[in-house]
Amino acid sequence: MSPSPSPIGGNAAAANMPGTRPRRVRAGVALMYHALANGGQVPAGQDPVYTLPLQRFEQQLDHLRADGGGGSAIDWLAGRNDARTLLSFDDGHLSNYTLAFPALVSRGMTADFFVNPVMVGKPGFADWSQLREMADAGMSIQSHGHDHVYFTGMSRQQLRASLVDSRQAISQRIGQPVTLLAPPGGRMPRGLLALARECGYAHVFSSRPGLVGDPGNGARIFPRLAMTQAVGMDGFVHWVKADASSLRREQLRYGGLALAKRLLGDQHYERLRGRLIATLRGTS
Repeated sequence: MSPSPSPIGGNAAAANMPGTRPRRVRAGVALMYHALANGGQVPAGQDPVYTLPLQRFEQQLDHLRADGGGGSAIDWLAGRNDARTLLSFDDGHLSNYTLAFPALVSRGMTADFFVNPVMVGKPGFADWSQLREMADAGMSIQSHGHDHVYFTGMSRQQLRASLVDSRQAISQRIGQPVTLLAPPGGRMPRGLLALARECGYAHVFSSRPGLVGDPGNGARIFPRLAMTQAVGMDGFVHWVKADASSLRREQLRYGGLALAKRLLGDQHYERLRGRLIATLRGTS
């Protein structure tokens, strides 16, 4: 028998949870971060495109604090916050603990951190004790798959094992329910939501740009906006205001990249992307 999702991931159950508030239906955005850097040097092993300066991240949090705040999707789904902007981090880089975590706590905000159990504790990544400390402080530790292998490269059996193993490992080591899934690299095979539900997840958070609305009572794939080096403060402000033209441009950009990935295949696309990044950094 497949494990059933935890009530915290469902809006209907959350309505009866003590301390929750009635849902206010508002369209907002979910932001997807990766690593942070304190200073100009990108730490070894971190993708420079997805590594933001700490100062910029703190400016973004300060803007959110003055404009309604930001918070984790897990709290939003349970009705524990009404933030228009949901905050999440993928991969579990060490900077999530050393830089992002203190910045969030000092501003009274929370975020979801999607991690791969296989990567936890490796050089450059947060370890289990650090993740538990984050969870105890109100952060949400969720699943990014068992390792960072793209779901589109797995058989159905392999994918099921990755989803189950990741969920069980994180929940056992952190001591909290794991009900949210974010696919590595945003790669989503057909039927992922249904399979995720069978494996005990309540919702999937994708890399597709768009607006986040009321979660309703059923399972959903929620959109997220990727925060990269190319997104300046003006772009960030337009996104969190749910500016239609800015979101449309990001959707067109994402569509072009998605087409390239389909035409080239994951391996060729990543190889080409790596060469381009190396050329830009002058390391090729």
